[in-house]
Amino acid sequence: MRKSKQFMAMPVISLEEGQQIGNIKGLIIDPVKKVVSALVIEQKGWFKEQKFIPFNKINSVGNDAITVEQSNTIQKGTVMPDIYKLYKANLEINGTKIVTETGTALGYIDEYYVQLTDGAIAGIEFSGKLINSMLKGKAYLDSSFIRTIGKEVIVVYEEAMDNIIKLEGGIQETVKQIKHSTGSLWDSTLKKTKELSSNISTSLTKPFEKNTNTGKDKLSGNQSGLLQDAKEEPIKEQSQETTSENKK
Repeated sequence: MRKSKQFMAMPVISLEEGQQIGNIKGLIIDPVKKVVSALVIEQKGWFKEQKFIPFNKINSVGNDAITVEQSNTIQKGTVMPDIYKLYKANLEINGTKIVTETGTALGYIDEYYVQLTDGAIAGIEFSGKLINSMLKGKAYLDSSFIRTIGKEVIVVYEEAMDNIIKLEGGIQETVKQIKHSTGSLWDSTLKKTKELSSNISTSLTKPFEKNTNTGKDKLSGNQSGLLQDAKEEPIKEQSQETTSENKK
C-alpha cells in the first residue's frame, strides 16, 4: 500500500531498454470502480504529448522508481479513450470534503492509500473539526465505507462513524472503542437532532393518552380511593342501625 502523494515525481524505468522514460505527474481516478486506473507521465522535450501508463501495465512500484517492461507501455490518450476521458474529468480526492449519508460533515481528505497490486483505493486519511474534537489528530477510514466519490464531495455510509480509525503515534483505535472509553460525549453530539425529533413526537402524542382507555380518563390512586370510601360509608351506617334494633 502506498500514499498517493508518494507517487508524484517518481521516475519510470523501462526494464527492456534500461532507461528512464519519464516521471509521474499525476494519478487518474475511476470513481465508480474506486481505483487508480492509470498514471500520468511527464516526459522531457519541447514537443511532448500527454501520455499514460495503465495501472495494470506496471511491473513494480518500488521505493525509488516505478518499472515497466517496455517503453511502449506508455500510451497517448487517443489510444486509450476510457482513460483519457477520466483524465479530462480531472477528479481529485485530496482536499475533497467528506459527508455521511445523513449529512454529517467529517472533514477533508488529506491523503488516500493505493493498493500496489491493482491500484484499488484502500482507504482515506482525513481531518477536520469534528474529528479533531474527538481524536485530536488525523483519522483513517477503509474504502469499503465509501459510497460515492464525487468531484466536490465524498459520501460515506453511516456505519463509517463507528469505524473511523485514530492515527496518532502508531496507535490505531476505532471511534467505537473511543466512545466506550470516553463516555457519551460523541453520542450526545451526533444524536441532538434525533433527540429533538423524539421530543417533538412525544409532546404531540401526550394529549391523546387519556383517550386510549375506551375514551375515558384514567383515575388516579387518590380519586379511586375516595370513590371506594363513598361506597362503603352507607354500609357502615346501615350496620349501626341494625345493631341498635337488636338491643331493643
